[in-house]
Amino acid sequence: MTKYCKVMELLDHNHMVREAIDVSMSVDLPNWCIVGGLIRDLAWGKILGREVPPRDIDLIYFDPMNTTPEKDWEIEEHLSNLSGLPFRLNNQARMHQFNSEARYISVVDAMTKFPTTVSAIGISGSENRTPLVFSIFGYGALFEPVFQITPHFSNSRRQKDFSEYLHRNGLFERWPEVPVNPIPECSTNANVVTSVKP
Repeated sequence: MTKYCKVMELLDHNHMVREAIDVSMSVDLPNWCIVGGLIRDLAWGKILGREVPPRDIDLIYFDPMNTTPEKDWEIEEHLSNLSGLPFRLNNQARMHQFNSEARYISVVDAMTKFPTTVSAIGISGSENRTPLVFSIFGYGALFEPVFQITPHFSNSRRQKDFSEYLHRNGLFERWPEVPVNPIPECSTNANVVTSVKP
């Protein structure tokens, strides 16, 4: 079984994943996908044999026509009211400002700039609501749990920012048994897709 199929097996029948995809599709955001803790926490929980409920659902998209944070807050509130799930939205067309970087050109470009490789796994939805999963750096850090720095953070000499990210998000407390690797082990050529179209 391929790692992609294993990811699908881990996530496909999860109620939270299904509901998050359904409600995300209802607002029809451009090039949207769910990333971060939802995928990591559900998968690592099964692999490591203990349940760690995701704290929120990180929904990202790319819309250069309206980059105000107020738009994200409005959609975030709408999705949370519809589903009861803790959505957190970020339009990646403006997040380069938050990260003090050059303008991102797409969701995928933004994901290559994430701190950890395991966060750069996205899940979207097809017309029949079947989950669609893709990864920027492969699925290694998902199946052999590790907080692996991305090449972008390493090449930018942002090891300190990488460590602060882990501490700020309480990831050492949530996953104390998971090792940290501040040295990149992969390139951005693995499993990259050029667009995300639910």
